Amino acid sequence: AFLSLALPALLALGSCQEVPAMVAASAAAHTDIEAAWLPDVAAGIPLALARAAAEGALPEVCAGAGLGNDVDEEALLRKPVGLFYDLGAWEANLMECKTAFGEGFLHAAALKSNGLGPMLRRAHALGFGAECASIGEVIYDSPAKTAAEIRYALERGLHLNIDNFQELEVVAEVRAAVPSSASTLGLRLNPLAGAGEIAALSVSVADSKFGIPIDQKPQILQAFRKYSWLNCVHVHVGSGGMGEKVLVAGVKKAVEFALEVNKFLGRDQVNVFDMGGGMPVNYGSDAWHTEKVPSFHKYAAALRRDVPALFPGSVGCPFKRVVTEFGQSLNAKSGWLASRIEYTKPLPNDEGQKITIHFGADTCMRQCYTKEHTRRLEFFDGTTKRPKQASAERPVGTLHVAGPLCFEGDHLTRDARAPRLSRGDIVVLREAGANTLSLFSRHCSRQVPAVYGYRLNLGSPSEVIDWQLIKPSEDSEAASRHWGWEPDAKRPRSEVQ
Repeated sequence: AFLSLALPALLALGSCQEVPAMVAASAAAHTDIEAAWLPDVAAGIPLALARAAAEGALPEVCAGAGLGNDVDEEALLRKPVGLFYDLGAWEANLMECKTAFGEGFLHAAALKSNGLGPMLRRAHALGFGAECASIGEVIYDSPAKTAAEIRYALERGLHLNIDNFQELEVVAEVRAAVPSSASTLGLRLNPLAGAGEIAALSVSVADSKFGIPIDQKPQILQAFRKYSWLNCVHVHVGSGGMGEKVLVAGVKKAVEFALEVNKFLGRDQVNVFDMGGGMPVNYGSDAWHTEKVPSFHKYAAALRRDVPALFPGSVGCPFKRVVTEFGQSLNAKSGWLASRIEYTKPLPNDEGQKITIHFGADTCMRQCYTKEHTRRLEFFDGTTKRPKQASAERPVGTLHVAGPLCFEGDHLTRDARAPRLSRGDIVVLREAGANTLSLFSRHCSRQVPAVYGYRLNLGSPSEVIDWQLIKPSEDSEAASRHWGWEPDAKRPRSEVQ
């Protein structure tokens, strides 16, 4: 499928300059750099909630008498729910990534975590590229590319990573018809670095669906000898739950293999290195980094220490460009979902409450369907927009948080503890800036919620100084088109015969 994003600028790799060896800074100059100061997202949430309410992004829930005489489509779509990004925190995190690794790196943001067009355009302006598993990208990594997609990529000079030996032969046949292609062509290796804490995100195990196991060395070396246009080694160690040591070990193994390929060939044929895979995110607290969740600076410093040949311009490095493919670590912590509570009802024996909100398994599939992707839930007073406080009238009890879909599994939690909540109060799911909208489910045909961005001043008193609609909520026509309905009479409609 073609991405329908207005991102023609991302089809060029001009956002990263190839650097001569003499202009790259030495490893020692970077190892002492500390993580950049990153804004406290939590501190701005009450201010953003107040602004959202004022802007109509989180309208009050109302009784039937408050509707008026007519309900139009706009009223139907005006649901009290949205995805919100602290853009100041998001940009600061992007710049920490960029400064940590230095020159010669192209940071291709993984679109599978956040594909919002306005944010990608801003990331591109900051020097970032894009990566995903469909054709409208800069770094094209899909393990199921069709011959047509391969030709499209080669004709446009896109970077393409090859997943297996069968695909390599297809690429060779297509490239013979496009001999002048300027594409970087990489071979994806499985470094067999082991699993992380989340099995579904661990792609560096022996039975992984991705890449060619690195222990198939003779076949890999012959592939590079046979195809002189094969000039990149691609490795993807894993994403969430992968520790720094595992990530570094996987990159080190792949870099050493790339150096061995060049030695075997007697030339620097491999001159691009693509270190796919993400960094872990701290989902347990407001802190950006912990002992298990390193900063970009700490990760880069570990790579400089253990894999100095990775960095363009360093002694022994053959790479003109190194590509990263971070996703959740660039986006997750700066984003959060919010919904007003539509209804409440008591649990049996009055042990607590069950509340129904406007996001659940539609927007948070992993959180509802698995146990490995829990996120923090926070509760705010619908009037003051401040954290809900317990009192004698509102004691703390068990809370079930249910989403809007029509099946019993649509629960974000069944064991939260919170003060008694009211209709119109607000539920916030933290660290929702990645892998929420990109995993949106069509089950029950809910419309995709709107996305908003805001910036805070850093003075006292703090306030929201910038408010943006990044993406409006989906309308009923767009949602219907998914199922083959064509409201536009000018379009031919398919009929079942």
